[in-house]
Amino acid sequence: MKSFARLALFLVTCGAAARAEHSTHRCVGGSEEFVCMMSSFDYNPEENIPQFHLPKDVKAIRFVQSFYNTRSFDNCISAYDGLLHKQLNSPVAIEARDVCMHRLEMPSNVEYADFTNNFIQAIGAPSNQSYALRYLNLNENRRIKAFSIVNISRFVNLETLHIAYCSLEQIPSGIFDKLTRLTRLFIGGNDFTQLDLSMLPSSLSVLNLQNSNIRIYYFPSNHFPALDHLNFEFNNLKDVDIEALLAMAPKLKLFALGHNAIKRGRVAEILGELDRRNVAYYNTELPSDSECQHDERKFRGLCIPESSFPLEVGDWIEIVLLVALAVSVLLGVVIGGMKLWAKYPPSWEFVNYFNRRVESS
Repeated sequence: MKSFARLALFLVTCGAAARAEHSTHRCVGGSEEFVCMMSSFDYNPEENIPQFHLPKDVKAIRFVQSFYNTRSFDNCISAYDGLLHKQLNSPVAIEARDVCMHRLEMPSNVEYADFTNNFIQAIGAPSNQSYALRYLNLNENRRIKAFSIVNISRFVNLETLHIAYCSLEQIPSGIFDKLTRLTRLFIGGNDFTQLDLSMLPSSLSVLNLQNSNIRIYYFPSNHFPALDHLNFEFNNLKDVDIEALLAMAPKLKLFALGHNAIKRGRVAEILGELDRRNVAYYNTELPSDSECQHDERKFRGLCIPESSFPLEVGDWIEIVLLVALAVSVLLGVVIGGMKLWAKYPPSWEFVNYFNRRVESS
């Protein structure tokens, strides 16, 4: 009996040790010296306290999907909060993409944060502390609301901000007033019906507004003295006040305006002015920037819809031939009907009988 009890105690101890070892998360093989790549795991605040085994010099954490994870909603880090940040030894950089995160509490020491493609609804950032954050990526968090991003205004050290494809209908006023160091802003792919460019920080050097579905932009004069890259691709622009735009951004080097339904004649005028000012209109470093869709045609390296092009001689000839064919068919039907009427006139007795039946009914 004693030997059996010792064996049972040994097995229980081994099982506990194995569970403890399994619950301790480690960097996966191949991680760099200061970057720890770690398989994502289930984390719900107040339900469990994760344990990590990390090298002392690790300053950045990147969560990746486990090789054995076959379901998209396995291993959900539902929140990034103070407890998780502390357990990770308070890294200065964190990347947690596609981990079905719902809540974010921004630590004060983090400088780089990438939370792309999650379900973040609110951003916690107490006003009684300062933030070192310089890079923030919230792209494709489609549950976030305009009032939920107000706390971004507290990240006064931000240099790059991504809030594209978040289903935002508006940008809260004053959110950029204190972001005087912001140089790169990616804000396209939202549901704006209008956007006042004067509310954006004048410190910008890169502004991406592609897929914004806005028809008209008003360009405030002398507002972006450092702006050199501006992307307006895939919008609903019918025209561009090019003089006002260049007055707004006098140092502009790239104005990407492809995939807009601007008439070819007007496009030629705009591109002529951009050529005169040495401003590029598509990015030669991105091959996809000059790849046209099935209903588009390339004009001077720029993709614009087929509907923007005037009809050419061949198109007019084709239209004339189709109209002539339709008229010929119609005349043939009329002439054929007249000949049949003349050859086989209707019986008047039948006509009178038919009229009497109609009147009696």
